[in-house]
Amino acid sequence: MTPLLRLLAILAIGLGAAAPALAQRPPAPHAPAPLRPELPQEPAKPHRMGELECRNCHQAKHQGVLRMYLGMGGRGTAMIPSHMFQVRVECVACHIVPKEAEGAAAIVGQTFRPSEQACLGCHGEKYRGMLARWATTLNQIGETVALKLAAGRAVLAGADPKNPKHARARELVEDADFNAQFVTLGKGVHNVFYAADLLKLANGWLDEALALLSKPPLKIDDALVRGGYCGVLCHEQAGVKQFETVTFAKRKIPHVRHVSEFGAVCTACHSAEVHKAVTATPATCAACHHNPMNDRCESCHRVQSAFYRGGVKTDSAKVEPNVMVNAVGCTGCHDWTQKHSRRAVGQKCVGCHDAAYLSFATEWTAGLDDQATRAAATLKRAEAALSAARRAGRAAPGADLLVREARDALALVRTARGVHNPPAAEALLEAARLKADEALAQAGRR
Repeated sequence: MTPLLRLLAILAIGLGAAAPALAQRPPAPHAPAPLRPELPQEPAKPHRMGELECRNCHQAKHQGVLRMYLGMGGRGTAMIPSHMFQVRVECVACHIVPKEAEGAAAIVGQTFRPSEQACLGCHGEKYRGMLARWATTLNQIGETVALKLAAGRAVLAGADPKNPKHARARELVEDADFNAQFVTLGKGVHNVFYAADLLKLANGWLDEALALLSKPPLKIDDALVRGGYCGVLCHEQAGVKQFETVTFAKRKIPHVRHVSEFGAVCTACHSAEVHKAVTATPATCAACHHNPMNDRCESCHRVQSAFYRGGVKTDSAKVEPNVMVNAVGCTGCHDWTQKHSRRAVGQKCVGCHDAAYLSFATEWTAGLDDQATRAAATLKRAEAALSAARRAGRAAPGADLLVREARDALALVRTARGVHNPPAAEALLEAARLKADEALAQAGRR
Protein backbone atom coordinates (compact mmCIF):
# COMPACT_ATOMS: atom_id res chain seq x y z
CA MET A 1 0.00 0.00 0.00
CA THR A 2 1.45 3.42 -0.98
CA PRO A 3 1.90 6.12 1.69
CA LEU A 4 -0.97 8.11 0.15
CA LEU A 5 -3.36 5.15 0.33
CA ARG A 6 -2.29 4.57 3.92
CA LEU A 7 -3.25 8.16 4.66
CA LEU A 8 -6.68 7.64 3.12
CA ALA A 9 -7.09 4.35 4.98
CA ILE A 10 -6.34 6.05 8.30
CA LEU A 11 -9.00 8.62 7.48
CA ALA A 12 -11.52 5.93 6.60
CA ILE A 13 -11.04 4.16 9.93
CA GLY A 14 -11.90 7.30 11.86
CA LEU A 15 -14.85 8.55 9.81
CA GLY A 16 -17.28 6.70 12.02
CA ALA A 17 -15.64 7.74 15.24
CA ALA A 18 -14.82 11.43 14.85
CA ALA A 19 -14.39 13.61 17.92
CA PRO A 20 -17.65 15.15 19.24
CA ALA A 21 -16.50 18.67 18.40
CA LEU A 22 -16.41 17.68 14.76
CA ALA A 23 -19.56 15.55 14.68
CA GLN A 24 -20.85 15.74 11.15
CA ARG A 25 -24.43 16.14 10.12
CA PRO A 26 -25.93 16.94 6.70
CA PRO A 27 -25.41 20.60 5.75
CA ALA A 28 -28.28 23.04 6.01
CA PRO A 29 -30.57 23.46 2.98
CA HIS A 30 -28.85 26.71 2.07
CA ALA A 31 -25.89 24.87 0.53
CA PRO A 32 -25.24 21.69 -1.47
CA ALA A 33 -23.96 18.68 0.46
CA PRO A 34 -20.15 18.47 0.48
CA LEU A 35 -18.74 15.93 -1.91
CA ARG A 36 -17.25 12.83 -0.22
CA PRO A 37 -14.91 10.45 -1.99
CA GLU A 38 -15.29 6.70 -1.70
CA LEU A 39 -12.63 5.70 0.80
CA PRO A 40 -11.23 2.20 1.41
CA GLN A 41 -12.53 0.51 4.56
CA GLU A 42 -10.30 -1.54 6.86
CA PRO A 43 -12.08 -4.68 8.06
CA ALA A 44 -12.91 -4.66 11.78
CA LYS A 45 -10.66 -6.87 13.92
CA PRO A 46 -12.10 -8.78 16.87
CA HIS A 47 -10.75 -7.56 20.18
CA ARG A 48 -9.75 -10.07 22.83
CA MET A 49 -10.32 -9.20 26.47
CA GLY A 50 -7.11 -7.98 28.04
CA GLU A 51 -5.43 -7.14 24.74
CA LEU A 52 -3.43 -3.92 24.80
CA GLU A 53 -5.26 -2.00 22.07
CA CYS A 54 -4.66 1.80 21.95
CA ARG A 55 -7.88 2.43 20.04
CA ASN A 56 -9.94 1.34 23.03
CA CYS A 57 -9.19 4.79 24.46
CA HIS A 58 -7.66 6.79 21.61
CA GLN A 59 -10.13 7.11 18.77
CA ALA A 60 -10.17 9.09 15.54
CA LYS A 61 -6.75 10.61 16.11
CA HIS A 62 -5.99 13.48 13.69
CA GLN A 63 -9.28 13.03 11.83
CA GLY A 64 -10.06 16.76 11.79
CA VAL A 65 -6.56 17.53 10.52
CA LEU A 66 -6.79 14.87 7.81
CA ARG A 67 -10.22 16.07 6.71
CA MET A 68 -8.93 19.62 6.54
CA TYR A 69 -5.97 18.52 4.38
CA LEU A 70 -8.28 16.58 2.07
CA GLY A 71 -10.70 19.52 1.92
CA MET A 72 -13.80 17.74 3.15
CA GLY A 73 -16.00 17.66 6.23
CA GLY A 74 -16.93 21.33 6.46
CA ARG A 75 -20.41 22.63 5.75
CA GLY A 76 -21.61 24.42 2.68
CA THR A 77 -18.81 23.82 0.19
CA ALA A 78 -17.66 21.07 -2.12
CA MET A 79 -14.42 19.16 -1.61
CA ILE A 80 -11.39 21.45 -2.04
CA PRO A 81 -8.20 19.40 -1.54
CA SER A 82 -5.05 21.18 -0.44
CA HIS A 83 -2.70 21.93 -3.33
CA MET A 84 -0.05 20.01 -1.41
CA PHE A 85 -2.29 16.94 -1.19
CA GLN A 86 -2.94 17.14 -4.93
CA VAL A 87 0.80 16.80 -5.61
CA ARG A 88 1.08 13.88 -3.15
CA VAL A 89 2.82 15.69 -0.28
CA GLU A 90 2.52 13.63 2.92
CA CYS A 91 2.46 14.78 6.54
CA VAL A 92 6.12 13.98 7.17
CA ALA A 93 7.19 16.28 4.33
CA CYS A 94 6.26 19.32 6.44
CA HIS A 95 6.45 17.90 9.98
CA ILE A 96 10.20 17.47 10.17
CA VAL A 97 11.24 18.74 13.62
CA PRO A 98 11.15 16.12 16.39
CA LYS A 99 9.26 17.18 19.52
CA GLU A 100 10.87 14.72 21.93
CA ALA A 101 14.51 14.21 22.68
CA GLU A 102 15.93 10.91 21.48
CA GLY A 103 15.95 9.34 24.93
CA ALA A 104 12.39 10.38 25.78
CA ALA A 105 11.17 9.33 22.34
CA ALA A 106 12.22 5.75 23.04
CA ILE A 107 9.72 5.72 25.91
CA VAL A 108 6.80 8.01 24.91
CA GLY A 109 7.12 7.89 21.14
CA GLN A 110 7.87 10.72 18.77
CA THR A 111 5.83 13.55 17.28
CA PHE A 112 7.20 15.83 14.58
CA ARG A 113 6.40 19.54 14.42
CA PRO A 114 6.01 21.50 11.18
CA SER A 115 8.88 23.74 10.12
CA GLU A 116 9.15 26.58 7.64
CA GLN A 117 12.38 25.02 6.46
CA ALA A 118 10.28 22.36 4.71
CA CYS A 119 8.60 25.11 2.66
CA LEU A 120 11.92 26.71 1.74
CA GLY A 121 13.40 23.37 0.74
CA CYS A 122 10.89 23.05 -2.11
CA HIS A 123 9.77 26.59 -2.90
CA GLY A 124 12.79 28.71 -2.14
CA GLU A 125 13.40 31.90 -0.19
CA LYS A 126 10.41 33.77 -1.59
CA TYR A 127 8.23 31.52 0.60
CA ARG A 128 9.98 32.56 3.81
CA GLY A 129 7.31 33.86 6.17
CA MET A 130 4.49 32.20 4.21
CA LEU A 131 3.55 29.71 6.94
CA ALA A 132 3.43 32.45 9.58
CA ARG A 133 1.34 34.62 7.27
CA TRP A 134 -1.17 31.80 6.78
CA ALA A 135 -1.55 31.37 10.52
CA THR A 136 -1.85 35.13 11.16
CA THR A 137 -4.35 35.70 8.35
CA LEU A 138 -6.56 32.78 9.37
CA ASN A 139 -6.51 34.11 12.92
CA GLN A 140 -7.65 37.53 11.69
CA ILE A 141 -10.46 35.98 9.67
CA GLY A 142 -11.40 33.77 12.61
CA GLU A 143 -11.56 36.77 14.94
CA THR A 144 -13.97 38.52 12.59
CA VAL A 145 -16.20 35.45 12.46
CA ALA A 146 -15.97 35.04 16.24
CA LEU A 147 -17.31 38.58 16.77
CA LYS A 148 -20.22 37.86 14.46
CA LEU A 149 -20.82 34.51 16.14
CA ALA A 150 -21.08 36.21 19.52
CA ALA A 151 -23.54 38.73 18.07
CA GLY A 152 -25.56 35.95 16.44
CA ARG A 153 -25.80 33.93 19.65
CA ALA A 154 -26.82 37.04 21.62
CA VAL A 155 -29.57 37.89 19.14
CA LEU A 156 -30.82 34.29 19.16
CA ALA A 157 -30.91 34.25 22.94
CA GLY A 158 -33.12 37.34 23.01
CA ALA A 159 -35.31 36.44 20.05
CA ASP A 160 -38.79 35.00 20.25
CA PRO A 161 -38.49 31.24 19.60
CA LYS A 162 -42.01 31.32 18.14
CA ASN A 163 -40.78 33.55 15.35
CA PRO A 164 -41.09 31.40 12.17
CA LYS A 165 -37.61 32.55 11.11
CA HIS A 166 -36.01 31.67 14.45
CA ALA A 167 -35.29 28.02 13.56
CA ARG A 168 -33.65 28.98 10.29
CA ALA A 169 -31.52 31.64 11.97
CA ARG A 170 -30.43 29.14 14.65
CA GLU A 171 -29.46 26.64 11.95
CA LEU A 172 -27.33 29.26 10.20
CA VAL A 173 -25.57 30.20 13.43
CA GLU A 174 -24.93 26.53 14.27
CA ASP A 175 -23.46 25.83 10.83
CA ALA A 176 -21.26 28.93 11.08
CA ASP A 177 -20.11 27.78 14.54
CA PHE A 178 -19.29 24.31 13.17
CA ASN A 179 -17.14 25.70 10.36
CA ALA A 180 -15.32 28.03 12.74
CA GLN A 181 -14.55 25.15 15.12
CA PHE A 182 -13.51 22.90 12.27
CA VAL A 183 -10.99 25.46 11.01
CA THR A 184 -9.59 25.94 14.53
CA LEU A 185 -9.41 22.27 15.57
CA GLY A 186 -8.48 20.98 12.12
CA LYS A 187 -5.64 23.52 11.87
CA GLY A 188 -6.63 25.58 8.83
CA VAL A 189 -3.01 26.03 7.72
CA HIS A 190 -3.19 22.45 6.40
CA ASN A 191 -5.52 23.76 3.65
CA VAL A 192 -5.63 27.55 3.82
CA PHE A 193 -8.00 28.24 0.95
CA TYR A 194 -10.50 25.61 2.05
CA ALA A 195 -10.32 26.99 5.60
CA ALA A 196 -10.77 30.57 4.37
CA ASP A 197 -13.71 29.51 2.20
CA LEU A 198 -15.40 27.81 5.17
CA LEU A 199 -15.00 30.98 7.22
CA LYS A 200 -16.28 33.10 4.34
CA LEU A 201 -19.45 30.97 4.24
CA ALA A 202 -19.79 31.26 8.02
CA ASN A 203 -19.47 35.04 7.76
CA GLY A 204 -22.27 35.24 5.20
CA TRP A 205 -24.55 32.90 7.18
CA LEU A 206 -24.19 35.03 10.29
CA ASP A 207 -25.16 38.19 8.38
CA GLU A 208 -28.14 36.29 6.97
CA ALA A 209 -29.15 35.05 10.43
CA LEU A 210 -29.20 38.59 11.83
CA ALA A 211 -31.21 39.81 8.84
CA LEU A 212 -33.79 37.03 9.40
CA LEU A 213 -34.28 38.31 12.95
CA SER A 214 -34.56 41.91 11.70
CA LYS A 215 -31.19 42.94 13.10
CA PRO A 216 -28.59 44.98 11.16
CA PRO A 217 -25.29 43.26 10.34
CA LEU A 218 -22.42 43.85 12.73
CA LYS A 219 -20.46 46.91 11.63
CA ILE A 220 -17.01 45.49 11.08
CA ASP A 221 -14.49 45.46 8.24
CA ASP A 222 -14.99 41.99 6.79
CA ALA A 223 -13.47 42.48 3.32
CA LEU A 224 -10.74 39.97 4.19
CA VAL A 225 -13.15 37.24 5.28
CA ARG A 226 -15.58 37.94 2.40
CA GLY A 227 -12.95 36.76 -0.06
CA GLY A 228 -10.09 39.23 -0.05
CA TYR A 229 -7.71 36.65 1.33
CA CYS A 230 -6.02 35.38 -1.86
CA GLY A 231 -3.50 38.19 -2.10
CA VAL A 232 -3.02 38.41 1.66
CA LEU A 233 -2.46 34.67 2.09
CA CYS A 234 -0.06 34.11 -0.80
CA HIS A 235 0.41 36.70 -3.52
CA GLU A 236 1.87 39.52 -1.43
CA GLN A 237 4.28 37.26 0.42
CA ALA A 238 5.43 35.51 -2.77
CA GLY A 239 5.91 38.83 -4.57
CA VAL A 240 3.27 38.15 -7.20
CA LYS A 241 2.72 41.38 -9.15
CA GLN A 242 -0.91 42.14 -9.92
CA PHE A 243 -1.86 43.22 -13.43
CA GLU A 244 -2.95 46.86 -13.54
CA THR A 245 -5.50 45.97 -16.24
CA VAL A 246 -6.95 42.74 -17.59
CA THR A 247 -9.22 41.94 -20.52
CA PHE A 248 -12.65 40.53 -19.72
CA ALA A 249 -15.49 40.08 -22.22
CA LYS A 250 -13.40 42.00 -24.79
CA ARG A 251 -13.15 45.01 -22.45
CA LYS A 252 -10.12 46.30 -20.60
CA ILE A 253 -10.78 46.20 -16.84
CA PRO A 254 -8.81 48.15 -14.19
CA HIS A 255 -7.83 45.05 -12.19
CA VAL A 256 -5.89 46.63 -9.31
CA ARG A 257 -8.37 49.49 -8.87
CA HIS A 258 -11.18 46.99 -8.30
CA VAL A 259 -9.42 45.89 -5.12
CA SER A 260 -7.59 49.03 -3.96
CA GLU A 261 -10.27 51.61 -4.80
CA PHE A 262 -13.59 49.85 -5.36
CA GLY A 263 -13.35 47.37 -2.46
CA ALA A 264 -13.94 44.24 -4.56
CA VAL A 265 -12.78 40.94 -3.07
CA CYS A 266 -10.83 38.30 -5.02
CA THR A 267 -13.50 35.60 -4.91
CA ALA A 268 -16.10 37.98 -6.36
CA CYS A 269 -14.51 37.21 -9.74
CA HIS A 270 -12.17 34.26 -9.10
CA SER A 271 -12.78 30.72 -7.91
CA ALA A 272 -11.80 29.77 -4.37
CA GLU A 273 -11.51 26.14 -5.49
CA VAL A 274 -9.46 26.35 -8.71
CA HIS A 275 -6.37 28.55 -8.78
CA LYS A 276 -6.60 31.46 -11.25
CA ALA A 277 -9.99 30.34 -12.56
CA VAL A 278 -12.33 33.23 -13.45
CA THR A 279 -15.92 32.74 -12.33
CA ALA A 280 -17.19 36.23 -13.14
CA THR A 281 -19.83 36.74 -15.83
CA PRO A 282 -21.31 39.95 -17.26
CA ALA A 283 -24.05 39.54 -14.65
CA THR A 284 -21.37 39.62 -11.93
CA CYS A 285 -20.20 43.01 -13.20
CA ALA A 286 -23.73 44.37 -13.48
CA ALA A 287 -24.54 43.28 -9.93
CA CYS A 288 -21.98 45.81 -8.65
CA HIS A 289 -21.87 48.47 -11.33
CA HIS A 290 -25.63 48.75 -11.71
CA ASN A 291 -26.37 48.35 -8.04
CA PRO A 292 -28.64 51.11 -6.68
CA MET A 293 -25.99 51.81 -4.02
CA ASN A 294 -23.31 52.52 -6.63
CA ASP A 295 -23.19 56.21 -7.48
CA ARG A 296 -19.76 56.08 -9.10
CA CYS A 297 -21.06 55.69 -12.64
CA GLU A 298 -18.56 58.19 -14.02
CA SER A 299 -15.59 56.00 -13.10
CA CYS A 300 -16.46 53.84 -16.12
CA HIS A 301 -18.70 56.07 -18.23
CA ARG A 302 -16.15 58.83 -18.68
CA VAL A 303 -17.17 59.81 -22.23
CA GLN A 304 -20.85 60.10 -21.28
CA SER A 305 -19.91 62.12 -18.19
CA ALA A 306 -17.67 64.51 -20.13
CA PHE A 307 -20.39 65.00 -22.74
CA TYR A 308 -22.98 65.70 -20.04
CA ARG A 309 -20.67 68.14 -18.24
CA GLY A 310 -19.44 69.90 -21.38
CA GLY A 311 -15.91 68.59 -21.06
CA VAL A 312 -15.60 67.11 -24.55
CA LYS A 313 -12.95 68.61 -26.83
CA THR A 314 -13.97 68.83 -30.49
CA ASP A 315 -13.55 71.34 -33.30
CA SER A 316 -16.84 70.37 -34.95
CA ALA A 317 -19.14 72.18 -32.49
CA LYS A 318 -19.15 74.01 -29.18
CA VAL A 319 -20.16 71.66 -26.38
CA GLU A 320 -21.70 73.43 -23.39
CA PRO A 321 -22.66 71.61 -20.17
CA ASN A 322 -26.17 70.22 -19.95
CA VAL A 323 -28.42 72.71 -18.13
CA MET A 324 -29.20 70.00 -15.53
CA VAL A 325 -25.58 69.25 -14.70
CA ASN A 326 -25.60 70.96 -11.29
CA ALA A 327 -28.96 69.54 -10.25
CA VAL A 328 -29.04 65.92 -11.43
CA GLY A 329 -26.42 63.18 -11.17
CA CYS A 330 -26.35 59.92 -13.11
CA THR A 331 -28.60 58.05 -10.69
CA GLY A 332 -31.12 60.88 -10.88
CA CYS A 333 -32.18 59.48 -14.26
CA HIS A 334 -30.82 55.93 -14.29
CA ASP A 335 -32.49 53.49 -11.90
CA TRP A 336 -31.24 49.93 -12.37
CA THR A 337 -33.67 48.45 -9.85
CA GLN A 338 -36.24 48.32 -12.64
CA LYS A 339 -36.23 47.55 -16.34
CA HIS A 340 -34.13 50.21 -18.01
CA SER A 341 -36.05 51.76 -20.88
CA ARG A 342 -36.50 55.19 -22.38
CA ARG A 343 -39.90 55.43 -20.73
CA ALA A 344 -38.43 54.51 -17.34
CA VAL A 345 -35.82 57.26 -17.71
CA GLY A 346 -38.54 59.68 -18.80
CA GLN A 347 -40.49 58.89 -15.63
CA LYS A 348 -37.62 60.39 -13.64
CA CYS A 349 -38.34 63.80 -15.17
CA VAL A 350 -41.83 63.80 -13.64
CA GLY A 351 -40.28 63.64 -10.17
CA CYS A 352 -39.34 67.32 -10.53
CA HIS A 353 -41.31 68.54 -13.56
CA ASP A 354 -44.92 68.31 -14.70
CA ALA A 355 -46.32 65.40 -16.72
CA ALA A 356 -45.59 67.13 -20.03
CA TYR A 357 -41.92 66.30 -19.50
CA LEU A 358 -42.67 62.58 -19.70
CA SER A 359 -42.43 62.66 -23.48
CA PHE A 360 -39.24 64.71 -23.66
CA ALA A 361 -36.83 61.81 -23.32
CA THR A 362 -38.57 59.94 -26.14
CA GLU A 363 -38.63 63.05 -28.35
CA TRP A 364 -34.96 63.74 -27.71
CA THR A 365 -33.82 60.19 -28.40
CA ALA A 366 -36.10 59.65 -31.41
CA GLY A 367 -35.14 63.01 -32.94
CA LEU A 368 -31.44 62.48 -32.39
CA ASP A 369 -31.64 58.92 -33.77
CA ASP A 370 -33.24 60.27 -36.95
CA GLN A 371 -30.64 63.03 -37.27
CA ALA A 372 -27.82 60.52 -36.73
CA THR A 373 -29.28 58.25 -39.42
CA ARG A 374 -29.32 61.10 -41.95
CA ALA A 375 -25.77 62.13 -41.10
CA ALA A 376 -24.55 58.52 -41.39
CA ALA A 377 -26.20 58.12 -44.79
CA THR A 378 -24.55 61.29 -46.11
CA LEU A 379 -21.19 60.20 -44.66
CA LYS A 380 -21.50 56.83 -46.39
CA ARG A 381 -22.04 58.51 -49.76
CA ALA A 382 -19.07 60.83 -49.14
CA GLU A 383 -16.82 57.86 -48.26
CA ALA A 384 -17.90 56.06 -51.44
CA ALA A 385 -17.18 59.16 -53.55
CA LEU A 386 -13.78 59.58 -51.89
CA SER A 387 -12.89 55.94 -52.62
CA ALA A 388 -13.93 56.40 -56.25
CA ALA A 389 -11.76 59.51 -56.54
CA ARG A 390 -8.74 57.63 -55.20
CA ARG A 391 -9.28 54.78 -57.66
CA ALA A 392 -9.41 57.33 -60.45
CA GLY A 393 -6.10 58.83 -59.28
CA ARG A 394 -7.60 62.12 -58.12
CA ALA A 395 -6.24 63.62 -54.90
CA ALA A 396 -8.84 65.08 -52.58
CA PRO A 397 -7.06 65.97 -49.32
CA GLY A 398 -9.75 68.43 -48.29
CA ALA A 399 -12.48 65.82 -48.73
CA ASP A 400 -10.45 63.25 -46.81
CA LEU A 401 -10.11 65.62 -43.82
CA LEU A 402 -13.82 66.49 -43.88
CA VAL A 403 -14.78 62.79 -43.91
CA ARG A 404 -12.57 62.10 -40.89
CA GLU A 405 -14.05 65.03 -38.97
CA ALA A 406 -17.60 64.00 -39.83
CA ARG A 407 -16.88 60.42 -38.81
CA ASP A 408 -15.42 61.55 -35.46
CA ALA A 409 -18.38 63.84 -34.69
CA LEU A 410 -20.88 61.08 -35.44
CA ALA A 411 -18.94 58.54 -33.37
CA LEU A 412 -18.76 60.94 -30.41
CA VAL A 413 -22.54 61.39 -30.31
CA ARG A 414 -23.16 57.65 -30.63
CA THR A 415 -20.65 56.78 -27.89
CA ALA A 416 -21.64 59.55 -25.48
CA ARG A 417 -25.37 59.06 -26.12
CA GLY A 418 -26.78 62.30 -27.48
CA VAL A 419 -29.63 62.43 -24.94
CA HIS A 420 -27.07 63.28 -22.22
CA ASN A 421 -26.67 66.67 -23.90
CA PRO A 422 -29.28 67.18 -26.68
CA PRO A 423 -28.17 70.68 -27.83
CA ALA A 424 -24.54 69.57 -28.16
CA ALA A 425 -25.61 66.37 -29.92
CA GLU A 426 -27.75 68.26 -32.42
CA ALA A 427 -24.89 70.65 -33.18
CA LEU A 428 -22.42 67.80 -33.70
CA LEU A 429 -24.76 65.78 -35.91
CA GLU A 430 -25.54 68.82 -38.04
CA ALA A 431 -21.80 69.52 -38.35
CA ALA A 432 -21.18 65.88 -39.34
CA ARG A 433 -23.86 66.05 -42.05
CA LEU A 434 -22.58 69.35 -43.46
CA LYS A 435 -18.96 68.17 -43.49
CA ALA A 436 -19.98 64.95 -45.22
CA ASP A 437 -21.96 66.98 -47.78
CA GLU A 438 -18.95 69.19 -48.49
CA ALA A 439 -16.65 66.13 -48.74
CA LEU A 440 -19.09 64.56 -51.21
CA ALA A 441 -19.02 67.71 -53.33
CA GLN A 442 -15.22 67.97 -53.29
CA ALA A 443 -14.64 64.28 -54.04
CA GLY A 444 -17.04 64.45 -56.99
CA ARG A 445 -15.22 67.35 -58.69
CA ARG A 446 -13.12 66.52 -61.76
